[in-house]
Amino acid sequence: MKLRTRLPALLLACGAVVASAQEGGGLQHMLPGAGLLAETVQNAATNKIEITGEQAFTEQEIRAPQTEEIRDIMEKGVTPAKADDLAFYIGSFYRKAGYSKVAVDYEIHGDKLLIKINEGPHSALHKLIFTGNHVVDEATLYDYMIGATPDQLARQPAKFPFTSAEISAGVDRVRGLYLSKGYLNVAIDSSKVQLSPDGKEADVTVSINEGAALAVGEVTFTGETLYPRDQLITALGESTTGPFAPGLAAVMQRNLQSFYKAHGYYHAEVTVSADSATAHGGRVPMAFHVLPKGLFRFGSVTVKNETDRPRLHADFLPKRFTSLNGQVYDPAKLDETFREMLRTGLFDNLRVSLDPTPANDLTINLTANEAKSKEVGFTIGAGSYEGISIGVRLADRDLFGSGRPITFSADYSQRGIKGELLYTDPWLLDSRFALRSRIYSEARDEKGYSKNGLGVRTDVTRKFMPHLELGVFAEAANKTVTANGIDETLLGPLEYTTVSVGLTQNSDFRNDPINPARGFVFNSSFSVFAVDGETYSQSIARFSYYLPLGKTMLAFGARGGFISADIDRIPIDSRFFNGGSNTVRSFSERDLGPKDHGNPIGGNIFTVFNIEYTFPLFGALNGATFIDAGSLKNDDVPGSSDLRYGVGVGLRYKLPIGPVRLDYGVNPNRRDGEPFGAVNFSFGFAF
Repeated sequence: MKLRTRLPALLLACGAVVASAQEGGGLQHMLPGAGLLAETVQNAATNKIEITGEQAFTEQEIRAPQTEEIRDIMEKGVTPAKADDLAFYIGSFYRKAGYSKVAVDYEIHGDKLLIKINEGPHSALHKLIFTGNHVVDEATLYDYMIGATPDQLARQPAKFPFTSAEISAGVDRVRGLYLSKGYLNVAIDSSKVQLSPDGKEADVTVSINEGAALAVGEVTFTGETLYPRDQLITALGESTTGPFAPGLAAVMQRNLQSFYKAHGYYHAEVTVSADSATAHGGRVPMAFHVLPKGLFRFGSVTVKNETDRPRLHADFLPKRFTSLNGQVYDPAKLDETFREMLRTGLFDNLRVSLDPTPANDLTINLTANEAKSKEVGFTIGAGSYEGISIGVRLADRDLFGSGRPITFSADYSQRGIKGELLYTDPWLLDSRFALRSRIYSEARDEKGYSKNGLGVRTDVTRKFMPHLELGVFAEAANKTVTANGIDETLLGPLEYTTVSVGLTQNSDFRNDPINPARGFVFNSSFSVFAVDGETYSQSIARFSYYLPLGKTMLAFGARGGFISADIDRIPIDSRFFNGGSNTVRSFSERDLGPKDHGNPIGGNIFTVFNIEYTFPLFGALNGATFIDAGSLKNDDVPGSSDLRYGVGVGLRYKLPIGPVRLDYGVNPNRRDGEPFGAVNFSFGFAF
């Protein structure tokens, strides 16, 4: 109705703008015309509706919340009903601001309206007085009524204007609290209000008649229950020994029905009988009747691709869901596969629905809209070791319509350049195995030496449980190393080919692999590699644990590695290094351990231990304190296996891609030539 009444004014405005354009011949004349019209309309509203008596607020502040009512009067004319509505809304505006005695009247003079305001005193809440409360203490009642303590109310009374609406809302919250505790017959009265002589302070007495509390009584199950009583009690999802609150029976009924559906009984029906009038000794019996009906299994898959020009093969989605075919209906399994599809980035929109069949099968119906598959991205970053880095990324998430991604990336930093072509197949040969294969090339300057390399690596993994992934890999590379400060005899082989095969294991129980707040991760690898015909083995393990402590977090980490070869036979680029942003942070990158002419030469055994405590500062910025310890053993350097330490502080700024970290670590047991500490800047978690 109001939209139609605005059309004449809207058409008038458009006409004025068009006329201005025709007369002036350009846009520069249109804008002044529109502004003049707006000013004219505003002045007309001011002249047609006059407001008097306002003191606490400006006329504009009073008019702003009443825009709809004022526009209605402007367009359709003033009537007693419309004038009364406007006066009522202005009075409500004042009462919400604490003017409980406000009086708003009006007079109509022809086509003009006069609004007369008598504000009265501004009333602030001075005190809440509770009577009759035995179960709930006064502090809790204050919190539910006004969201503050008595001390806060006394210190900042201006923040708590007295309004009947706010008092009524607080009473409703208190009533809800009592109902949740089983006091179904609680009565609360807040009508007793004592104003100070000047009307500026209000003491409100809240009288509470708690009544008797009701608790959950005997819980019974009838019908085809199929499962043991203990399992059904757990499935209710609520305490069966706690208070009987409104809605509790309905919540339990839905939980129990969901339990049966989650076990394949898609059409299960659960009814509940629980009436407070049947209470015995303050306890309400609850009777659940179960009708599971038939056991359903996942059936066929249908796909409706609504993309204008679909690229994805028609059988892609059915193959992803085919592993569910014949399995007993489990919404968690369906959701897991559905979310896996969303994570591929192949779809702008993907919807799923189920259709039951007379054969107790559930047809999985999918409706899809494909996303753009090709993308170009650019990266820029910085680190204390790499320096400034920039990169480019070219990707196709849907190679030849297969739903498999291929990515080319090239990155340049102050250490050198590297490129990679990566192909990923999360469903190798349409199985639950995943393939990750990459070809890479790099030319870099490390501390004390330079390297050029070309290689290929392929990993095949499979998740055997939600948190356990096992894999195998094979890698071959050809590399050339050149001395750049380190004695050439300490570099190991200088031009060589290496081939390795190995096993990997990853047990990840973190809540988030990028920004973990709780849980733990344990991963390990074992490989056998050959360098120009000589064979060695390598083992690496890592454990990290994240413990939330309120809004803070305590994290522990331990890592270690071993290469079964004499150090002089291991290429320097295949050795372990220690120190830096992810290991012992009192050292710069790679600077912990044996050196030659001040350059690290690596080792064949390493250990790292970390403890870090993070705490919020403001917004996404966190502070941190840490203690690190680690060692790097080189068989040719006596005493190189000694533990070295670092203690320090840092800042973390949380981003969706992981935290940006700035750390300063102090070396408490410095040796000759070692600095007092080190600054490390990087992205991601340290361990």
